[in-house]
Amino acid sequence: MRQAVRRLVLGGLVGKLLGLLREVLLAAAYGTGAPVTATRVAQTATLSPVDLFTADVLTAGFLPLHRGLDPARAAVLFRGLRTALWALAAVLTVGLLAGARPVVGLVAPGLDPSTAASAALFLQLTALGIPSYLQFSLLSYLEMSHGGFTLSSVRATVQNAGLIASLAAAWLLHRPVLVATGFAAAYLGLHAWGHVSLRRRGLLPPVFHVEPGVGRELRHRLWVRLRPLLLLPVVLQSSVVLERVVASLLGEEVVAAVDYARFVATTGVNLLAVPLGLAGLAVLAGLDASAARARLAPVLPGLLLVVVPASVVLVVGAAPVVEVLYARGAFDARAVRTSAAVLAGFGVGFWAQSTAYVLVKALNAAGRNAVAALALVAGLLVTVAVNVGLHGVLGPVTLGLATSAGSVVTTVVAARALGVGGFLLRWTASCLPVAVVAGCAAHVVPWGGLPGCAAIGAVVLAVFAGACALVPGWRRVVRGLVSGREQLVGERA
Repeated sequence: MRQAVRRLVLGGLVGKLLGLLREVLLAAAYGTGAPVTATRVAQTATLSPVDLFTADVLTAGFLPLHRGLDPARAAVLFRGLRTALWALAAVLTVGLLAGARPVVGLVAPGLDPSTAASAALFLQLTALGIPSYLQFSLLSYLEMSHGGFTLSSVRATVQNAGLIASLAAAWLLHRPVLVATGFAAAYLGLHAWGHVSLRRRGLLPPVFHVEPGVGRELRHRLWVRLRPLLLLPVVLQSSVVLERVVASLLGEEVVAAVDYARFVATTGVNLLAVPLGLAGLAVLAGLDASAARARLAPVLPGLLLVVVPASVVLVVGAAPVVEVLYARGAFDARAVRTSAAVLAGFGVGFWAQSTAYVLVKALNAAGRNAVAALALVAGLLVTVAVNVGLHGVLGPVTLGLATSAGSVVTTVVAARALGVGGFLLRWTASCLPVAVVAGCAAHVVPWGGLPGCAAIGAVVLAVFAGACALVPGWRRVVRGLVSGREQLVGERA
């Protein structure tokens, strides 16, 4: 198990570094121009319908069911699902190839005709990767069912490598449309390699002759597992598509800017909250409510004392952060302003995004998946409402603020369900005045770029360090973080 986790973490880290390189190169090559806008729209229009139909089929349906079956029934399940995914891929691919223009009009109605035409062409090329995307996903979960993680660990790395290669070709040949070929090329290679790899290891199941009715029984069991989760992918993908719609209405450059900003925020969550959330799956699994609450409570103050200062840095230092990462080549001052506005919106609720991830994983560990889904759906509905209601008033920052507001709602619902709502509220309230002081102090930093990032980070760290020295409860938490041991945390900060 430890080796598998290490492999997944290493693969994810390499993939994330290549993802950063991809975003930096894309920004330098095309900024927030039409090729990037077309790429973002094509990706959304391709993956949203795919994820809508398959989001939980493999993770919550196929994997746990397949692991508990005898070889003959497991083979029937695999082959039946493989056939279904081929059929789904054919419908989606043909539909997107034939209806690319109206789909782009639905996802991004604010694009001008030239950019919309480019996005439609990009979508047709990206859609060619759907069959291999689905089949490789199934093969990777088949390998997981047998205790292997090789396919999963290299997925992000190969995908980003393919996108970087296509970007390089587009830049060198002065053909921006080649950017759209990277997704399909990467998954075509992954699918072929995955099939050969599993067949060589004997993991592809042979054809078994089973009694009639087995397929119907397995379909029923799969449906029973998936039925409670049906609402979440619908709301999630609706939120994703609506965000693209709102971004296109605010301006074409906003469509591109959102993902530049989101990459920064999600990378922070991945670095700070994901390890803690995954650890919680192992530590909290099987505990009753009171025991889980006792184990979770000491973790939350330490998490807040890390992610709240990071939130302040992202809000106050959004522009310097964007300048350091992206401001080169075609990424001009307007692109910096737009991306920084969205990033500042994400920063307002970065602490909630991180906390929500840990709390939802705690609910998953406790087997309370329905409550976890409810928390996520509640947050997504708030995200949709803020995007729709405020984008005409606040502009691009709305896209980040909407995600932040939704994350706060998810945090509240999940915390209450876990019995730590009041405790988390008191600690969050104790952090708020310190965050305001740190933000005001950092706001006077006059520099941009790397000096500005360093100065803002130093000011925020100094303010929070001073608070930790003055507040006894905070001192205990910091002592626990430094020593690596959980400290008993009282009800008050």
